[in-house]
Amino acid sequence: MSAKLRPIGHLKSLVNGQNELEVESGSTVRATLERAGIRSELVALVMVNDEQRDKDYVIQEGDTVKVMAVIGGG
Repeated sequence: MSAKLRPIGHLKSLVNGQNELEVESGSTVRATLERAGIRSELVALVMVNDEQRDKDYVIQEGDTVKVMAVIGGG
């Protein structure tokens, strides 16, 4: 069972520049991020199949999960 993780912006650099990763379904977004090497606190927005979700959402078969980073500046 699989789903897709799509890091947006500079989060791609944490996964060797990949636009999309195939991930296992059945885990939370938070756990999946950590396994992929993305610290969950760096993620400000989670979109699953174009709907906003939180990091405790359990990824389902066929989901597309887009994650966007915290934006900082000064």
